[in-house]
Amino acid sequence: MKFVYKDVEINYIYLKSKKKTKGTKTILFLHGWGGSVDSFKFFAECEQDRTNCILLDFPPFGGSSDLVNPWTVKDYACMVESLMDFLGIKSLNIVAHSFGGRIAIELSASGHLNIEKLLLTGCAGIKKKSFTKTIKILNYKFLKFLSKIKLYKKEKLTSKGSRDFVLLSPCMRKTFINIVNYDQTSKLKNINSQVLLVWGRFDKDTPFCFTKIFKKNIKDCEVVSLNGGHFAYLEFPSLFLKIMKEFFS
Repeated sequence: MKFVYKDVEINYIYLKSKKKTKGTKTILFLHGWGGSVDSFKFFAECEQDRTNCILLDFPPFGGSSDLVNPWTVKDYACMVESLMDFLGIKSLNIVAHSFGGRIAIELSASGHLNIEKLLLTGCAGIKKKSFTKTIKILNYKFLKFLSKIKLYKKEKLTSKGSRDFVLLSPCMRKTFINIVNYDQTSKLKNINSQVLLVWGRFDKDTPFCFTKIFKKNIKDCEVVSLNGGHFAYLEFPSLFLKIMKEFFS
């Protein structure tokens, strides 16, 4: 199904619960950067026996169209709010991974939607650079300066960026910059939802130590660790499904 927001076509799937009862709850699944509706489709189909499930493709991924202009995390969150309004959903639970977690934080902290529970796995949103990463960034900025004064080739500079960044269109590069530079740590204290963090102990993209920051700043927050990496929920699908079902019971 398609929904249009700011001239951008959003692809989404709405799986109605097989259990036809009044007051059936809704779970919204938010995938990570570069993912799609397929990222959580297995889990949504398993939950469909008791819950309405919604999956969407964040533009420009999956079946959604390219962005017309650069977006911020707030733009993505507003798009989700508009989709929920379009579907007539005011109360829901959320399962989110990585970049999707950024949107979940924004949605919950704003209070525009009634979000009872949040299950976050490998959630991004905390800006915390390691010493090595800081050195790499400073080195990149220095080479960028040299390229401006013709002492370093611009083509070589491009190859110094992350592979993800190099492959993006100019519009998506700006979007990517908007996202990674947005620190949501201060927003965590505004989250009133019940939060469960399901995290891979060996996650290198969003390190396990991030869970301490989440737990310290969110009023109602618990942590479950898995012996996996950034995609621990896919490494241990049966265990993740069991945890998810218990959390939303």
